Amino acid sequence: MARGRKKILTPALEDYLTIIYEIQQKQPAARISTIARKVGVSLPSVTNAVRRLADLGYVEYEKYGLIVLTNKGKRKAQIMRVLQQRICNFFYYVLGVPVDVSDKISKHLSHYLTARARERVKEFYRLILDFDETKAKDLRKFIEESRKLVNVEQLPQEVLEDIKAAEIEEEEGD
Repeated sequence: MARGRKKILTPALEDYLTIIYEIQQKQPAARISTIARKVGVSLPSVTNAVRRLADLGYVEYEKYGLIVLTNKGKRKAQIMRVLQQRICNFFYYVLGVPVDVSDKISKHLSHYLTARARERVKEFYRLILDFDETKAKDLRKFIEESRKLVNVEQLPQEVLEDIKAAEIEEEEGD
């Protein structure tokens, strides 16, 4: 690994990992050139990223050879794709954000969620995506649990004021 490079899976490397995963859904292995075209970057950039992924144990790769995800790489890529799809679905189906924007948001946001945050997203997703009145109590319970997690019994005054301001903005927009 290059000097000064940390041996961690960065958001950029996660992006490469998911791209390789997507390619491997259609063909047995990926090539540097295929990844470069898909991502829109230079061949040396992809080569560097793939070497780092190999050093971290996420892919098998030899110079000028094919790139194949290891079991570790496949598991991580699947986790990332599922999370990205959930976030995308939430923004699209719940908030009404266009799918191309929802997809971009999901790819960026997914990198910064901890395991606990991913679990909370999954629970919220399950409740809200196909919401009906029978889930209202579960949603209320989820919100109460969320506030306990961050040691908040009631919303701060500035949040309540922001809610009121949003209501006024909505009324003025009509």
